[in-house]
Amino acid sequence: MTAPVIYHFIRNATARLHYNGQVLLLDPMLSDKGTLPSFAGVAPNPTADLPLPAAEVVDGIDAAIVSHLHGDHFDSVAADLLDKDLPVVTPTNTSPVETSNPDVVQSFKEGLMAKGFTDVREIEAEPGGALEIGGITLRQVFALHGKGKLIPFMGGVNGIIFEAAGQPTIYWAGDTILDDGGEVAAVLTECKPDIIIAHTGGPVIEGLSPDLLLMDAAEARRFFDLAFDANPNVQIVAIHMDALDHCFSTRTDLETAVADMPAAHRARVHIPADGDRLTLA
Repeated sequence: MTAPVIYHFIRNATARLHYNGQVLLLDPMLSDKGTLPSFAGVAPNPTADLPLPAAEVVDGIDAAIVSHLHGDHFDSVAADLLDKDLPVVTPTNTSPVETSNPDVVQSFKEGLMAKGFTDVREIEAEPGGALEIGGITLRQVFALHGKGKLIPFMGGVNGIIFEAAGQPTIYWAGDTILDDGGEVAAVLTECKPDIIIAHTGGPVIEGLSPDLLLMDAAEARRFFDLAFDANPNVQIVAIHMDALDHCFSTRTDLETAVADMPAAHRARVHIPADGDRLTLA
């Protein structure tokens, strides 16, 4: 019997994904509420409590997948709690060592190894690159963390495709805007994913730029329409909201943005609360 696909949402972009018999920890940010610096000058981060103890979040996982090394996706608490010999998977990409200086960069792998992890595995860069773990093939695809002058400061980022025999295809879109060049749309057309994990919090850091760092509710609605064009039966999980002081697009905003979708599509858009567990297949 095929193992069910369960997405146990924790907070922000952190989740436990049960897929192909593996338990994968995605983008662990495990700090207590208010213990990290503000991004927008509104409040300390995170702005929401963890729905369960951090030790339970990391318990029993087979591997961690870290999309990139910004503090809202991998923090010092996660680095301390995770076994240093745990397989940690990350895209082949780079980002500034310090966000204030975009000229000095390191690979995600180098950053994770610097935190003491001994089994860091890179998804080979496209075209044609992939990594297999636990019978799951992972591919990195296009993503764009903002636009214009934001890009050097944000560094690289990728979407990740999950595929396994007899399992639905998952597209974790990651920290991306809906780019003007149509490359995110092309991923949808090419992969026709069965499940999408979308980041839709609409963060802005006014000190850098008024531009979005990733999709807000309005961009997410356009992204969802493209997703249903590619696969009318896709299930979409929208996260990265209501947990950080620079994410100004809320769950309520997204619910409003999708309220006039066809009922069959709206029923396939999931906006989980922290701690929710979704059985997707």
